[in-house]
Amino acid sequence: MVILAFDIFGTVLDTSTVIQEFRNKQLEYTWLLTIMGKYVEFEEITKMALRYTLKVRGEENKFDEELNKWKNLKAYEDTKYLKEISEIAEVYALSNGSINEVKQYLERNGLLRYFKGIFSAESVKEYKPSPKVYKYFLDSIGAKEAFLVSSNAFDVIGAKNAGMRSIFVNRKKTIIDPIGSEPDVIVNDFKELYEWILQYK
Repeated sequence: MVILAFDIFGTVLDTSTVIQEFRNKQLEYTWLLTIMGKYVEFEEITKMALRYTLKVRGEENKFDEELNKWKNLKAYEDTKYLKEISEIAEVYALSNGSINEVKQYLERNGLLRYFKGIFSAESVKEYKPSPKVYKYFLDSIGAKEAFLVSSNAFDVIGAKNAGMRSIFVNRKKTIIDPIGSEPDVIVNDFKELYEWILQYK
C-alpha cells in the first residue's frame, strides 16, 4: 500500500484567504531560523510574521482579525477525496505546524479521521525543507519509501533531496522550480491524486 505524507498548509488547507506577504514572511522565518540553528514554535512564528507584515502595511490594528483568518483556514474542496484516498493508501500529515495545531485544523475541517498519524517539524526542531524533517518521518513509520504530497514547490524539492519520493499538487498550474529534482508525480488536484493511486496499486 502506498504511503502518503501530506503537507497541510497550502496543500490540504487553502491559505489564499490570508495576506500573501504574511504567508511569505512566515515561511521566510522558518527558513532563516533553521539555517541559523535556532528554533521558535510555529505558532509564535506565525504571530511574528503577521505583526511584521501589518506594521509594514500600517495596519497593526488588524492583528486579531488577520490572525483569526489564519486560525480558521478552510480545506480545499477537493480534499473530500481524502476519504477515498485513505481507503487505498496510508495517509499521514507532515507539517511545519505543531501536532496539536494540525490536529485542530484537521478536526475542524472534518478530515482528521482520514489520517493515520500527524508528524511535525517540532519533533526535530528544524523546519522544512530541512532533510531532518523528512528523514524523521520515514524513520518514525519504518518505511524505506513514501511520497510527500505538497502544493509547495520548496517542500517537494526538500523531500526529494532527503530521499523521499514526491507528488506535486499543482492546482495553480505553476512552473516547476529548476533548483531541485523533478517531482515523481504531478497532479492538478486530489481527484487526480486518487486516480493515480488506483493505477499505482
